[in-house]
Amino acid sequence: SRMKFLCDYLGDDYIHTNNNCDNTGERKLKVIVTPEWTDRLNKYRGDFFPILEVEDSNTNLINGIASSYYGTTIVGKTVHRSKYANGGDYPNFLVNITIKAFKNKFGSEKFDLILYVPPTVSGNLVRKFAKKVSVKLGIPLSNKLIKHRNTQEQKMFENGYLKSENVKNSFEYKREREIRGKRILLIDDIYDSGATIKEIGRYLTKIGAKTIAPLVIARTVRGDLAC
Repeated sequence: SRMKFLCDYLGDDYIHTNNNCDNTGERKLKVIVTPEWTDRLNKYRGDFFPILEVEDSNTNLINGIASSYYGTTIVGKTVHRSKYANGGDYPNFLVNITIKAFKNKFGSEKFDLILYVPPTVSGNLVRKFAKKVSVKLGIPLSNKLIKHRNTQEQKMFENGYLKSENVKNSFEYKREREIRGKRILLIDDIYDSGATIKEIGRYLTKIGAKTIAPLVIARTVRGDLAC
């Protein structure tokens, strides 16, 4: 079997017998895919979007959604290549899958405005991505959320407290009155501890936002990287 071949090659002991490997010559196991299982698989694929748990009784943040995980997934590798390896703008397939996650989580809910997290190292990647989402969803995009002081990359810090301190009181919206009573869709590329999104949510709540819903491309699995 292929398993035994690999174990022998790597010098590992393998005492099990595999009779249904495609390389053993044994009778193959056949699986009949019924419409019921096809439907179940499609539902699983459509629902497998990581939740961003950011709700807080002190802010108007609601739990958000990511299109996938950062790391070994195709989505995560594509984000990493664009952000850290000069791979160019985020491709359109990331826009499409992120919009699919949005519709899965929020359905036909109405949002008044799209904002995006101001960049630290990724330049215009998130702004361009947010613009594409804005066009697809028909929700106006604002470029007025800015950082009014320098912050470090969040991945430089080892715990949530330090990440929160890094971004505390660092965001500003140029015309605060535009936010009052609005339902905001807040876009970013990578979600880690949630410190950045929570700080922006706190600030937008303070200036009158009715709802702030995070939408990101990918979230980390172990909480060891970005926002």
